[in-house]
Amino acid sequence: MTDDLIIAVCPKCQAKNRLPGSRWKERLRCGRCKELLDLQTLYPGRPVNATDATFQREVADFKGPVLAEFFAPW
Repeated sequence: MTDDLIIAVCPKCQAKNRLPGSRWKERLRCGRCKELLDLQTLYPGRPVNATDATFQREVADFKGPVLAEFFAPW
């Protein structure tokens, strides 16, 4: 097994899919529900707003580096 793996969460069934990083540009399917997993859409390479409800999935469970910027309106 290689260290070049990506964990992609299926947007339909929330299953975690372990995918080889070398297949980043391919359109892969979820192992559970067979939904298409477009990694460039799931991990867009741009800022993502994480809320209390999505913080665990977007930040804490992500298997790569995360740059976080926190904002308070006061």
